[in-house]
Amino acid sequence: MKKLIERLTIFFVGVPLIIGLSLIPFFHYLPLNLLVLGVSTFSAYELSLMFGTNGQTLARPLLMVLAPLIPVAEFLNIIFGLDYLGTVALVLGAFVVFTVEIFTAKEFAMSNARIARSLCVLLYAGFLPSFITRLTGTRAPFAYAATFLALVFISDSAAWLFGMLFGKNNRGKILASPNKSLAGFAGAYAGCFVFALILTFLVFKNEFASENLLPKTALLSVCVCTAAIIGDLAESVFKRSAEVKDSGNVVLGRGGVLDSVDSIFMAAPFYFFLIKLMFA
Repeated sequence: MKKLIERLTIFFVGVPLIIGLSLIPFFHYLPLNLLVLGVSTFSAYELSLMFGTNGQTLARPLLMVLAPLIPVAEFLNIIFGLDYLGTVALVLGAFVVFTVEIFTAKEFAMSNARIARSLCVLLYAGFLPSFITRLTGTRAPFAYAATFLALVFISDSAAWLFGMLFGKNNRGKILASPNKSLAGFAGAYAGCFVFALILTFLVFKNEFASENLLPKTALLSVCVCTAAIIGDLAESVFKRSAEVKDSGNVVLGRGGVLDSVDSIFMAAPFYFFLIKLMFA
């Protein structure tokens, strides 16, 4: 019951507050981009900590600097009208990882593991969330970013609700997360599609105005929901490999920061590319 109350509090109070504050249209949506920066930094910390429980990465402070440089670079792209700084930041981050390993390693038995884990931190905690920053450079940043955050939160919450109500006898199908249920997955897709219809046809109908809007909305909701589910399951794999229950304990009813944004991170690139392809 305590966890239920905490999750409902987050859903009805925390989520609208975060979305509302982050989407204040000040200086290229600076509040949202600062939130992305903070989440990227903290996610790099939590992920490198998990990777370090039964292995090694490069120095955690270094990864906490390199990962958020990628969304920062994308923000600078928007300010200065460029389109290459994010790629530069990613390549530079990889270059630093290789260079540090070359010149600081005392032995090389774990070099492959250190490099692979460190690059994974850059990709997962830096590159993926940078696509949220990219949304603030589209023609309708508020509508597109708000829709994205709403769809991911709705799919996640619908999955939890349907799983709790109807998932008792259909859990355990996915070893990475045995508590997930088929009913929960069905609820995630249903909730995401319904809210996508509401947002694209009613709330932001001008911003999403397009021919063949219904199939485009259906494709958008299916891709976002699928990516969100995979993001959640991928983080479950990270935690199982590290033998930890949560990535941290700083978010009420959720665990760590990474536990709360895993779905968002994975879904962001798919959503961004579909928006650019179909609406922007």
